[in-house]
Amino acid sequence: MARGAIVVIPYKYKDVIDEEVTLVKTIYPNILDTFIVRRPNPKYYIPEDKLASIKNRVKDVETIIVMDRLKPRHIINLCKELKREVIDRVQLILKIFAYHAGSMEAKLQIELARLRYELPLIREMIRRAKLDELPGYLGGGRYATDKYYRQAKSRIARIRREIERLRRIRETRRTSRRKLGLPHVAIVGYTCAGKTTLFNYLTRSCKPVGPEPFTTLSPKASSIVYNGTKIILIDTVGFIRDIPPEIIEAFYATLEEIVDSDALIIVFDASKDERNLVYEVRETRNILSNIGVHGKPMILALNKIDLVAGERLKKVEEVIRKSFDDCDARVIPISALHGTNIDTLLNELIKIIRR
Repeated sequence: MARGAIVVIPYKYKDVIDEEVTLVKTIYPNILDTFIVRRPNPKYYIPEDKLASIKNRVKDVETIIVMDRLKPRHIINLCKELKREVIDRVQLILKIFAYHAGSMEAKLQIELARLRYELPLIREMIRRAKLDELPGYLGGGRYATDKYYRQAKSRIARIRREIERLRRIRETRRTSRRKLGLPHVAIVGYTCAGKTTLFNYLTRSCKPVGPEPFTTLSPKASSIVYNGTKIILIDTVGFIRDIPPEIIEAFYATLEEIVDSDALIIVFDASKDERNLVYEVRETRNILSNIGVHGKPMILALNKIDLVAGERLKKVEEVIRKSFDDCDARVIPISALHGTNIDTLLNELIKIIRR
């Protein structure tokens, strides 16, 4: 029997366990058990009673995934105690990104985020390895540590330069399109909301889509013409709950496409329950604010209405309207898969652009 993974979820995610488990299943489909942690243990993060339960079945376990940001001491102590791979939420998201990465830019961004995240962990491992060494002249000294950091920081610097070069190329292309007077509209929203499906329908493209998170890791631009108006549509990276700051910084080159756009189509999954939808709306607004998006005209596209009953759809529309009551935004229910109300969405978009 193939060994599987055990998932440890912090209490703050108790209401969205399904979303967290979906993230894990992208890389680790065989989940043996799930634990909820109310009060993290200072040494292991996982409370000792749950840790003992994991140790009793460790022969069936390949990986322990903790859906929180672990400190270096937590990872090292758990690895020593369980003799198994231990990863936290940030490392899991980076693995998902690496799984879907296709372009050189996406691969460089992922490597940059991984290196920046792993440096404190390696530093703690080296510190512990030196604890038993003799001090002074007979000690191991700092040479190995300094050498590793020089190599890692040198690699980080090279990646930053290459990303900056790709960013300048992207900026040149964007400037060329703007010189032609073409408005730019970014399709944004939570991961798995149907952004790429909508992009494909509008542009007649065949970009990869799927139920797993982060199918899109690099922005894709394509032009459409509707009622005599030419528009550049941009498909963007999906948002996620509590996105790690390292990933926001590493993917700034793609997020700036949102900042520089003339209007936004924000896509929401109407089939989700009300509580999750409210949380996603709040997170979406927070992320947009954090990357500097303020006062842009927007359309709120309620996608997947083919999966929602009539009365339930009215309730969802009301939830979205209340969440954006301070913005001049129109809520439009659509089905990107079946093309429902797409003409209504495009007509509203044309009004915004001409205005």
